[in-house]
Amino acid sequence: MKHWQLAVRSLARRKGFAAAVVLILALGIGANTAVFSVVDAVLLQPLPYPDSGRLVYVMEASPSKSEPVSLIAPGRLADWNRMNRTFQGIAASYTENVTDTSGDQPERLAGRRVSPGYFTVFGTPAVLGRTFTPQEEVDGGPTAAVISYSLWTRRYHQWTGAIGRRLILGGTGFTIVGVMPKQFSNAPVDVWLPARFAPFLMRVREARFLAGVGRLKPGVSIRQAHDDLAGVQQELGRQFPQTDKGWSAIVRSLKEERVGDYRRTLLFLFGAVALLLLIAVANIAGLMLTQLQRRAREMAIRSSIGATRGQILAAVMREIVLIAAMGAALGCVVSVWLVGAMETIFTTLPAPGGFHIGWRALIFAALAGAAAAILCGLLPALEATRENLAAILARAGRGGSGARHRWQRGLVAGQVALTVLMLSSAGLMLRSYYNLAHVDLGFDPNRTVTFHVGAAWDEDRTRVGQLQEALLDHFDSLPGVEAAGFANFLPASGATLRYQVSLAGTDKITTGERSISRGYLAALGAPILGGSDCPDLRTLLKPPPKALVNRRFVELFAHGRNLVGRHLRFLDQPEAPPLEIVGIAGNIREDAQNVAPGPFLYVCIAPGGWPDPEYVVRAHGSPAALEQAIRPIVHQTDPARALFGLQTLPQVLDAGLDEPRIKSRVVALFALAAMLLASVGLYSLVSLIVAARVREIGVRMTLGARPRQIVTELVSGVARLIGAGAAAGLLLTWMANRLLRSLLYGVSPLDAATLAAAILALTMVAAVATFIPARRAARIDPLAAIRSE
Repeated sequence: MKHWQLAVRSLARRKGFAAAVVLILALGIGANTAVFSVVDAVLLQPLPYPDSGRLVYVMEASPSKSEPVSLIAPGRLADWNRMNRTFQGIAASYTENVTDTSGDQPERLAGRRVSPGYFTVFGTPAVLGRTFTPQEEVDGGPTAAVISYSLWTRRYHQWTGAIGRRLILGGTGFTIVGVMPKQFSNAPVDVWLPARFAPFLMRVREARFLAGVGRLKPGVSIRQAHDDLAGVQQELGRQFPQTDKGWSAIVRSLKEERVGDYRRTLLFLFGAVALLLLIAVANIAGLMLTQLQRRAREMAIRSSIGATRGQILAAVMREIVLIAAMGAALGCVVSVWLVGAMETIFTTLPAPGGFHIGWRALIFAALAGAAAAILCGLLPALEATRENLAAILARAGRGGSGARHRWQRGLVAGQVALTVLMLSSAGLMLRSYYNLAHVDLGFDPNRTVTFHVGAAWDEDRTRVGQLQEALLDHFDSLPGVEAAGFANFLPASGATLRYQVSLAGTDKITTGERSISRGYLAALGAPILGGSDCPDLRTLLKPPPKALVNRRFVELFAHGRNLVGRHLRFLDQPEAPPLEIVGIAGNIREDAQNVAPGPFLYVCIAPGGWPDPEYVVRAHGSPAALEQAIRPIVHQTDPARALFGLQTLPQVLDAGLDEPRIKSRVVALFALAAMLLASVGLYSLVSLIVAARVREIGVRMTLGARPRQIVTELVSGVARLIGAGAAAGLLLTWMANRLLRSLLYGVSPLDAATLAAAILALTMVAAVATFIPARRAARIDPLAAIRSE
């Protein structure tokens, strides 16, 4: 206990040093612990379902090699459940937003239609009430609804009496029979409803709209399940050659499917904060070495009165352990705050249970603190006590050789290298984000607003079509409106629909697809390069159906010929009438903002053909007044309809850039912190060199050396150090080329201008960090320096 009291007193005499080291260590450990908690929640922890390792993602495999994943048809789902030998069950679902009119005002609810056995496959019981019975899951059975924990909390304030209450959806009452646990759904869902496939739909094998999930039997591997289901589909291809031949199945881990590209993003973020912690530890090691060298006389005196090297090391390490413990404890407090901030920033991460500091995160923080204690304490202490301490006492005040600072030079060079890597990465990601934000979308979104008007797929389509016609008529007659229309999906929404079509005189063509109304392209600000727009909604019921193709489609498949007036047909709908091409649209980035336009087909949709479309209305001027006028128009047209998602199109597109924007800002923040730490390391190194060479500098100045020469020598030494560190940093950037390439858009990972800017920024900061101690060296009084001991 006495030894620890001495360690506390020693640190108390150096409050500034101790506080700086604890703060740097706390920030480094806190940031790493927070990110580790996110990585743990998303990548390491199992899904919140019983025996979740047996849950798999199941889809159809399309014959198209470019887009192999396809949704499942209800009839095929039933066949798979009947014929497979490796699954306990396969269920599926699809999204259907619904409007609830049971309250004073209609409210849009995020709905999910589920096939029979859906909750059984997940193996999760309701937290209140129950899930669906077999009678409720078949066509014509009793109506029932299971609500989410969030809706139960938001509307019913977790009242147990919510069970038995009624939701009015599309004029039909649904009895609430259960509430699912908070962590059950990865996506924002308010209510689950039985899908209830009608008998005729079970016979339509081309109706692919379900996303599947399955539970494997015990002991069955994903490979075995895939081979089994592929064999089942092969047999179905023989039974139904027109619709099933050539198709297969895809079986993947549900955990891996949900994580998807988030794995790469999180590992990149974790790598960035780990580098920052490494730089911080290197910086602390440099500061510790500076302190130990300043205490060389103190340690030499201890040695001279009988203390062994081990005892001196133990005394130093007790101080380091105290600092590391305080840093780790404060780091845990910082991590709690950071985890809360990350939960509000990374809202789309697949972590149904949320983020929290668990026992694994605390163990990680303890290990990080122990590793930091060894790296920033033990190694510098070993170096500082390596020399004969009696010799140090004998030559005290006579200066020191440059070799005594090689450790700190190495640490600073390492900091510079890692800082160059982080500055380069930040610069590249900022440029990538800029490129994404300024990419040519193929349309002008600036004066356009978009929104939804609630309508269900099982509603009377004639009634929904009349609503759509009336709304477009109202919008077109509204003062200040340039154009109005709707589509099934907005551009850059990630809806990568792919179909195979045939054009007379060509082989099968794989093309993207959007279903649009007249006025939609004009409302986007997208050009029509030839032919005409879709006909008016009221005329689309007359054959033949109409469509437009984009310029890329013409370039790839028309070879300079005019396609207006030509016909094409969907290969999976051989009995359907062919589509007449009436116009050529410009190239729009439909899939994503970072994906170049491919061939696309714009099918002119009949009224009610897509009940819940994306409405778009374009203003002549500012859309602000337009946003105020739209809501009353919808209410007057149908008071029972909920309007939701009203926002400008630039806001929608900007939300799609959230992930690259956050990544670039976080990495830039870490890079600035790394540059600050590197500058502190340089400052402490030059200060140490000046302090150790005071007598030598005084002698040289007495013999005629000018202050400029002293400063030039110090600066040239720092320049060599920066050069070596920068070269190592460029090498690290080159080694990270493959990872960086997968995260960037429109810029090379080895972009010369970005790398040069990173080195220039670090050089300028290094110059400022070097100037203060170098100036101090130039002002040394030669006579006072020679007399100093």
